[in-house]
Amino acid sequence: MGVCGYCGKSAFTISQKIGFCASCLRKYWEELKEEIKKIHAATRKAFGLPEEPPRAKEGVPCNLCFHRCRIPEGAFGYCGVWQNQAGRLKGPGPKAAHVSWYLDPLPTNCVADFVCPGGTGAGYPDFAYLPGPERGYANLAVFYEACNFNCLYCQNWHFKTRSLKQPPVSAEKMLADVKDHVSCICYFGGDPGPQAPHALSFAKAAKAHKGGKILRVCWETNGAENPRLAQAMMRLSLVSGGCVKIDLKAYRQPIHESLCGVGNEQTLANFRMLAQLAAVRPHPPALVASTLLVPGYVDEEELEALASFISSLSPEIPWSLLAFYPTFYLDDLPTTSRRHAEMALNIAQSHGLKHVNLGNQHLLSDAY
Repeated sequence: MGVCGYCGKSAFTISQKIGFCASCLRKYWEELKEEIKKIHAATRKAFGLPEEPPRAKEGVPCNLCFHRCRIPEGAFGYCGVWQNQAGRLKGPGPKAAHVSWYLDPLPTNCVADFVCPGGTGAGYPDFAYLPGPERGYANLAVFYEACNFNCLYCQNWHFKTRSLKQPPVSAEKMLADVKDHVSCICYFGGDPGPQAPHALSFAKAAKAHKGGKILRVCWETNGAENPRLAQAMMRLSLVSGGCVKIDLKAYRQPIHESLCGVGNEQTLANFRMLAQLAAVRPHPPALVASTLLVPGYVDEEELEALASFISSLSPEIPWSLLAFYPTFYLDDLPTTSRRHAEMALNIAQSHGLKHVNLGNQHLLSDAY
């Protein structure tokens, strides 16, 4: 049972790690935001990451994402992979990255599996090998070990314990695993955004390696890349039959910043832009939204706003709603309740969204 440090309300869906309820965060954000910033700074300091995006006046600029860090000599940008070395921006380039990967048999638990070629055969025969789920084929799952968000509930936070001082991995090693039965590449993490130059370069090399055979390129990202990078990502997905999956973590700034440590202006702007680009290929869908149903925080107000936002762009955009599991710093909340999930589905339906899926249903509880 958590207690809001502002209004005194108690509930199972108030995290003591955050310290405030969603309602107070939205209403009194100007009063509470410094406390939230302190929480995120402490969680980053624990892993040796910059506590906030560097803004050194004479620092080297990095324009890969919305932070637009200005990195002082010898220091790293917010993502932890790009560094100012003797006045020049140094980091993983097109030929190597801080990355790991594995072959994941299809169909897999991708957030877009309910609409993608690998899970459904959508786009067959142009973008899928089979008219149904691609059993017998595999996805090259590529995990980028860096992120420009600081989500307190990160499911893959263990990458932060790995030393980024180790040399990046050569793309040639990854290319060796683009086997004949690999039909798609999915970039995730962390987030692929901070190392997007490598991801884009590798995708082109992998497609050339496949010699014209189907190889879809997909992304799971927070969507906060430089718009030019986001466009390049979408172009690769469009021509290959893949998709860009953007995690819309929350809509209101106070909730998004409380959960993720950063704002979402660039995410929403990029989503609008990519929705226009994706319209040229409605089937299979090239843009997919996902949202984790964090109890107490991604609540009715957030879901109404997100559903309205997505439907205003196109009711055809698929939306994957995912049940929450407590982990990392946000380990004091319950799993998503059935009531919460049903509410989310009803809200999506009320806004006319046509392709909505509920994932991680095994995590749903009957509590609260």
